[in-house]
Amino acid sequence: MNIQNENNYVFNIKLAKLIGLYQALDPGTAKCWRKNVYHIVMASIMLYMCVGSIILNLSGFYYWTANMPISIDYIWKAVTSFYLIYKLWIVVHHSNDIWNCLLITRYGFTSFSNWNRHIILDRWRERSVWLTTVYTITYYSSLSFYLASTLVFRKDILPVKNHDGSVGFYRQNVVNFYFIVSDETYNAHYYAFYFFEALYLILMVLIFLIFDILLVTLCFAICCQMQMICSAFESAGHKSLCDAYSPSDYKDETKEISNEHDLVYDELKIIIRDQHAVMKKYEDFLTIFKRLMLLQIFVSSLTVITLWFIFIMSFSHDDGLKDSDIVLKKMICAVPPLTYQLFIVCYLFGNIHYQKDSVIFALYSSNWTGMDMKCKQLILLTMKMNNANNKKLRFTRTKIVNLEMFFKTMGDCYTIISVLRNHIKIKDE
Repeated sequence: MNIQNENNYVFNIKLAKLIGLYQALDPGTAKCWRKNVYHIVMASIMLYMCVGSIILNLSGFYYWTANMPISIDYIWKAVTSFYLIYKLWIVVHHSNDIWNCLLITRYGFTSFSNWNRHIILDRWRERSVWLTTVYTITYYSSLSFYLASTLVFRKDILPVKNHDGSVGFYRQNVVNFYFIVSDETYNAHYYAFYFFEALYLILMVLIFLIFDILLVTLCFAICCQMQMICSAFESAGHKSLCDAYSPSDYKDETKEISNEHDLVYDELKIIIRDQHAVMKKYEDFLTIFKRLMLLQIFVSSLTVITLWFIFIMSFSHDDGLKDSDIVLKKMICAVPPLTYQLFIVCYLFGNIHYQKDSVIFALYSSNWTGMDMKCKQLILLTMKMNNANNKKLRFTRTKIVNLEMFFKTMGDCYTIISVLRNHIKIKDE
């Protein structure tokens, strides 16, 4: 991908360079020991995150019997951390394949040209740049607010019950790595732990941002190029191409019509070739990200349901849920971003599936009735090929990832909440 004019890509290249995503994917980035320098940095980040995840997991299992909310808080953070490590590993391991996929963001990726080509490309570029910029501002403003509020409430004490029956009184911190030291040591070196925990959270947010920008960019670029294909098919045969080439030596009307049919046939072949190129990039994209996206849907859905479960159960006056108000408030604050993570995946892939299915309708919208038999046969063959190509992101054979899946998951979550609420009412009575 030779970047000469950044404005000719459906890609926020300036932002990608600021967060290191562009350099991590670019094969021309400086190397150390034959490895991309940014890959080495990312490997160090993954190692740091892995150590933190192990501490969170051990903390979750250690406090399970005595402090269930605190334990679940540790475990869902650990699961999220391991998942982020996997995300970053995908970016590093498949960097060359992802770089090749990003070729689809180029304005000139499709060779066919029509009157609204730049209108479509500019519109999708504006969407991509706007959304990725909003992502960055939202992520880092939320991070800054959380880190600042942690310092403001640094004197709040959280009682944590140990296995031997003793109670440790720890000060609230960013992630709360209580397991590794006693409460006296932790409180005495509070700011040292704040630094390491803040760094851990900053890296988590950075990985979220890197991957989300990459996902939005690729999905928007695929949608853009698919819409270009639809627009090209819709316009096929509607304009007299022989007028566009202004032939002056046509002496026979039959020869002129024959030549026009040949031009329409060549036009269709160009569009079909462009469509095959777009679909190849889409299939490469699915090959790289399919498992990861399905895992994200599963992890986000399960985590949201678990956090709501703990929050609703906190109203049941269970002894195991006492003295955990601060933890419960933090956990419920994590529900909106996790829900949005689930929503954006369903929205992006639902949009791709819609654009992919629109190709069939675009073929019907072409002036196929005015074409000769050779062009009609080509259009029919293209329709059959599109009907046969059912490659979509599916959670199961029947469940396609789209907004319908998101709303069904939210419905399941609401059902669980209703059942728990009724259970608590009956128990209290």
